[in-house]
Amino acid sequence: CICIHEEDAIVPDVIFCNTLMNAYAKLGEHVTARSILNAMLGANGATYHELGIPLTNPTVVTYNTLADACKVAGELGAALEVPELMAAHVNATGDKSLLPDARTYTILISTVARKKMNDKEARDVRSGGEKDPDMAFALLNRMISEGITPNGVTYCALIDVCSRCRRNDLALNGLRIMLKQKSEASLNSPRKNVPMYHQQALFNEVGAWTAAINACGKMGRTDTAMKLFRTMQKFGVKPNSVTCGCLSDCLLKATPIIMKETLEVLQYMKKENLVPGEVMYTSLMGIALTLAEKENKSVISKDGLQVRVIDKFDRRSSIGLLDSEDATSEAIVLYTELMRCLIHDGNDDMLLKVFLVFQEMRNAGATPDVSAYNSLLRACALSGDIEKAQDVLRRMDTDGIEPNRNTWREALKAARRAKNSDFADSIWDTAVKHRKKDFTPFVPQASDVELLLNVYVSELRNTNNHEVRSLLNKKVMSLYTGIISKSEERGLHHDSLSVDEIEENQEFMLSVLRAAVSFELHGSTDDERSRARNLAVEIAGLEIFQRRLAPSVDRASKKALQLAQNWLYSY
Repeated sequence: CICIHEEDAIVPDVIFCNTLMNAYAKLGEHVTARSILNAMLGANGATYHELGIPLTNPTVVTYNTLADACKVAGELGAALEVPELMAAHVNATGDKSLLPDARTYTILISTVARKKMNDKEARDVRSGGEKDPDMAFALLNRMISEGITPNGVTYCALIDVCSRCRRNDLALNGLRIMLKQKSEASLNSPRKNVPMYHQQALFNEVGAWTAAINACGKMGRTDTAMKLFRTMQKFGVKPNSVTCGCLSDCLLKATPIIMKETLEVLQYMKKENLVPGEVMYTSLMGIALTLAEKENKSVISKDGLQVRVIDKFDRRSSIGLLDSEDATSEAIVLYTELMRCLIHDGNDDMLLKVFLVFQEMRNAGATPDVSAYNSLLRACALSGDIEKAQDVLRRMDTDGIEPNRNTWREALKAARRAKNSDFADSIWDTAVKHRKKDFTPFVPQASDVELLLNVYVSELRNTNNHEVRSLLNKKVMSLYTGIISKSEERGLHHDSLSVDEIEENQEFMLSVLRAAVSFELHGSTDDERSRARNLAVEIAGLEIFQRRLAPSVDRASKKALQLAQNWLYSY
């Protein structure tokens, strides 16, 4: 038997009590949470709770945790007692730090119109009706009258209450109250005439806008939800992935599906590098699959022709889908936009998800177009996975999909990320020689040549092997001389490729100059070194290098230019 002296025992403190209460709060056990508070205060003569709670002074966190337990249980009546308990404690001790704060009132507001956890028990009359949001506005007014400033979380809770009560008109009124508060704060600010989009945002203001969008969307007012989405950006509040998820869910559940606005939301996410959450991802996949399946069921073959049929027994279930004659194309667009949203960085998870969406598209019977394939290549480019990029190009050829300029550029970007010049050369040669009737051939522009050069430079920086570096330097010089000589074999003869434009690009010309100087110093034959030296001297004499170099030019480039200019002056 181990004996522990009283002075050696670990006595729970207020942090322990708050943590214990929080565990019960998550379960909605507000009665147990209240008993813990009573034990801490020694209420009703209690000196020690059965859970081992000693006498200790609670904090505002303690009371807020009790209010949270009432919220989870859906007991507004019990939650409304919390501010009274806090006021009584302040009167007894004089400790004003225990007065209700913004979080206290936010929890109370959030408790309004919430369904009881135990619906077998009679509803407390103090909790009001399940569809009555009046108490939430009363609590907001009480909060403001006590000098507590509501924040974005408070208004989010208020608007959520209105949404639960299916009162989107009051939800919008809650949003207007928040904007009025912001406007008044701006007027009282030392800075006058501040535009609305420069006004200081409230803490988590985006949550309030998201709640309002969700409230309108659930009531079928998708036009209002869309207006809020556009308006919040004018107030300097950027929608986040939750906002976009709520809005897209409402748009896709509308009858008929509102595809144009859905694509606008997805394009915004792509622009802002927002990644769809798991719920949004699953929802979009499900809707796209349904669209494709509906289209496949409505087409049959008759006398060698594809004929659209309408099953009168299936008509009712299809009302919620697009009333469009081209639902498959809508499905393809939705799948493609989802792939674009998922492309955010180069990790394996991203690549896997993008390819899964593509495979689901094919399994659903939708035929991917060139945009869908380009999205796959974009994912490969960010990951630097040239094997998958090659596989995508092979699939395009098998499916009869003609590549466009973006196709070749994404493949080149994959080569750049992988630092693989051989793959880049293969892509370039295939692109410039690709000819197909009724399709525009690949006509290189300055940006395309710069991209190819970047592949060579990236691999140069990644290797110390002398032979490999010599080969890469040759490729760099050959690219430039091909531009000068208008090489048809490499597709560098088109008018779209201006020599003057290339030679005005300081970064491009410095890369060629470094390659020429390096080859002059380390070339294998006198003839090769001589040609490299002449090329370096020619570049050093260009007008662009008679001007001051850009501040970003590195030391190695400056050294190469200085050496080439010395050769030039020695002539």
